[in-house]
Amino acid sequence: MRWKMINNVPVCFGARDDTYGTFNIRERGLIYTFKLVHKNGSVSCNTYTIPPSHWGCDRSTYGNEKLLTVITYPNKTALPLADYLRDERGCGKIYYSYEIAGIGVNSTELVFNNLSTPLAVSNGQEFQIWNGQDLTDCSENNNGGQTCVDVYALYC
Repeated sequence: MRWKMINNVPVCFGARDDTYGTFNIRERGLIYTFKLVHKNGSVSCNTYTIPPSHWGCDRSTYGNEKLLTVITYPNKTALPLADYLRDERGCGKIYYSYEIAGIGVNSTELVFNNLSTPLAVSNGQEFQIWNGQDLTDCSENNNGGQTCVDVYALYC
């Protein structure tokens, strides 16, 4: 297994108004997981009261499930790279939050869990990076910022 960088330029995503980032696979094969490496920027789940972070929302009411960065197919279906909470929190809609041991909202790298079955990918296949609240249009009205990353895939 080996990590391969997917993007040529940083992939940037925001926290509101469908500001997802897009990347395309450069080499077909089987992928176990993805890793995002923070390059610059930050996002906030509440620009008035919560400090910005790289990957989520450092809000005490979220408990340990403070990560909100999600990789999806173009149809907005999330890859099962974490144990996402599909939890209703105040807006009547479901959005994604989760925890991964050893990774915080400001970690330099966000290494997702391995998929139970490797993902077969083809050259040029598109994926998207979303903030979980933006993905589901849930509680995003006070969000802000943009995070830029390098994307790596762990190939078999």
